Amino acid sequence: MKRRHQFKRKFKRKGKNYIIKNKIFKYKINIIIILILIDSFLIFYFIPKIIDNKIKKYKNINLKQLIENNINFDKIACEYTKELLKNRTKPFDFENELIFFLSLLSCKIPFSFIRFGDGENLIMRGNKIGSLADHWFWKPNNQKFRESLIESINICKNENNFISIPCKNWYAISKSLLSFSSCTSEKYMSFATLFINKNFPIFKHFISSFIYNKNRWKIILVANSIINKNIKWAYKFYPVPNHIVENWENFSSSFLPKIFHEAKKNKLIFFISAGPASNIIISHLSKINKKNIYIDFGSSIELITKGYSTRPYSINTSRFSNQSCEPFILKNKELIYD
Repeated sequence: MKRRHQFKRKFKRKGKNYIIKNKIFKYKINIIIILILIDSFLIFYFIPKIIDNKIKKYKNINLKQLIENNINFDKIACEYTKELLKNRTKPFDFENELIFFLSLLSCKIPFSFIRFGDGENLIMRGNKIGSLADHWFWKPNNQKFRESLIESINICKNENNFISIPCKNWYAISKSLLSFSSCTSEKYMSFATLFINKNFPIFKHFISSFIYNKNRWKIILVANSIINKNIKWAYKFYPVPNHIVENWENFSSSFLPKIFHEAKKNKLIFFISAGPASNIIISHLSKINKKNIYIDFGSSIELITKGYSTRPYSINTSRFSNQSCEPFILKNKELIYD
């Protein structure tokens, strides 16, 4: 009997302890659920509003200030730049378009940028042309280069691959260039003279500081062979052979594979200055790896590669120093300007 009573008492105590432990467990579960709900509210409602407010402040500060003062872009500035890219529908005005692309570069946001002008247009139309200053010539018998150039103007169909065309006063050339393109949106279009003319002073100041910025990605320089090879800021330098255009078939099989091999690596910036061949090179690089940055800078980087500029826009008193471009939209392949 005693054993039976002792067993009942133990059972009751265990039962009470079980009930108490069960209640404590339920309380803990409820607390955890409440904390999860609070976290969810903060993550999905409150915190995004705080971030959004911080992003909005850059609309007032202007990214130009960060660039001109050589200030490293913080996370919020880069979030704002990503928002600009995401919501982009057409080119910004001339100066803000430059700031936008320099911001992409500073924030290490992968993209490609190629330029088309009167020289590229003449080649695509099959007209003989050459540049004594830049050591390239094209003749109608060089159809492989022409076909590759026409192919390159269609990279704007892919995300973050930009093509740039001449300004409004060169409308006929832009219209001709677009006749070879299947681009249907101005979202991935820009100005061919983006880094020069009125924008050149801002660009010159930025690029001369950027190449020595320790936080940037490594730079692969692909430029004309007459450039001084002792360029310490470049991770690697691939000198472009003179007459690369007219000897494209030979050079494309020997010169290009070296650059293509580099593009398989991530987190690199390719500075390209190779005349009309730049467009073809970049169109191939963007297909190999979309995690890098590829830019056709053309003559705009002469000051950091040669130490001097051969172009009149670098002189403040020239007629080019005030030239800019007007934003546009593309409707049925027709350019409509603001």
